[in-house]
Amino acid sequence: MGLFRRSSQPVDRITSEDLAQFGRYEFLGAEQSGVPLGSAYNLISNLNELIYTQSPTDRAQLVAELSRHADKGEWEKVGAWKYVREFLDEAPDTRELIDGGLLAIFRMEVTNLGMHLAPIDTPRYAELTGGPPANDGFFGPPVFDSDYGPTRQYYFDHAITTAAARRISRIESAPGVEPGPLDDAAGAAWDFGLLVYRGPLVVNPDIQFEPNVVRPLVQAATGVDHTLFADRLADAVLDTKSYSYGAWSSIGGARFVEEYLNPSAVETDGYRRLLDTGLAILQEGNLIGTAFSRELLTPPQQVRLNQLSTPMQ
Repeated sequence: MGLFRRSSQPVDRITSEDLAQFGRYEFLGAEQSGVPLGSAYNLISNLNELIYTQSPTDRAQLVAELSRHADKGEWEKVGAWKYVREFLDEAPDTRELIDGGLLAIFRMEVTNLGMHLAPIDTPRYAELTGGPPANDGFFGPPVFDSDYGPTRQYYFDHAITTAAARRISRIESAPGVEPGPLDDAAGAAWDFGLLVYRGPLVVNPDIQFEPNVVRPLVQAATGVDHTLFADRLADAVLDTKSYSYGAWSSIGGARFVEEYLNPSAVETDGYRRLLDTGLAILQEGNLIGTAFSRELLTPPQQVRLNQLSTPMQ
């Protein structure tokens, strides 16, 4: 009797889930994907051994394995696309993997994809899908109109819940005492505005803890006249030559005056200048309702926004 030998099956160096996790890390980032940097590259390290030989046979084996895994699902397709961009090059044997990843991202309905798709991939994405990548104005992590990831509203809701749970102690004022230099306080107003209005999930981890963020402001406002402080803070923040000038420092400075200072400080010209400038820049940039939820504005801020938005009769 003749002996029959089964055809050998290709042996995979990584699993499909390894590649999917790599795709999540590459597209979503470490914090949103839950895949730390070291772990992400460990996932595909065994596959990388085929890169360094420069052997056509090994490259063919590598591309074939990527293709097998990419057939398993959308995140696997993203992982294969990102792997090509990270470790290989665009060539006839890898173009299908790139196209597969771009089409997978299209099907995932990433609503701010325009902020996350690299220029090298944008023209081909438009060719494949018939239009430019979507861009709903939400800057930050990718957001989805599907079950593949969090929606923009998810981040809005988390920011609203976090803001509602904040506990703040007012600082005592010392009438007549002039505040000192406020350069550091003005810089902190920017981070404070970002943290409160955008929420801890979408800001740099270095500014996720409010007591640390507001420390320069609190220190500068302690033991001084809060009326004078509000005016001096506005001078520092609204200096267009300063690095701290902008929407987040203006609205953050106004919020600090409202919540941390003597209640009379909201009657100052400085507070009004901070608030009006912040709201104006936010409106001009179409950031209200896109970058953050209008619900995060305080009641006085919402009233003033309505006033600024109402045409003069």
